[in-house]
Amino acid sequence: MDGILGLVQWKRREEVVGKEVIDADAKKLGVTKDLAWSDDGKMALVIEFGDEDEFFLSFNEIERIGDVVFVKAKSALTAAPSITCPVCKHKNLVEAKFCAKCGRTLEGKEKKRSQTQAA
Repeated sequence: MDGILGLVQWKRREEVVGKEVIDADAKKLGVTKDLAWSDDGKMALVIEFGDEDEFFLSFNEIERIGDVVFVKAKSALTAAPSITCPVCKHKNLVEAKFCAKCGRTLEGKEKKRSQTQAA
């Protein structure tokens, strides 16, 4: 391991998840919930803000990770797409067929998506 991999300080998911996310004004933005990646290989943190709101934070926008995650700017957060359950109002992943909280079928999401794309 004397090559390039020996010079890189790798982090594990467990070392990042659960850390508070702080902006340049020393304000808490949320807590890291998970890691995410795009089809083209870009990495981001999933940030939980409040009870159900989730945002993506690109690794390019992270100033430093230590006891907390320091973000360059709050504007770097991108809202994670979700679908709201008509019964319990829980926000679910867009791909979900059933509500993660109450189990209700999330009907009509294809119809809603096609209507918003046509507008």
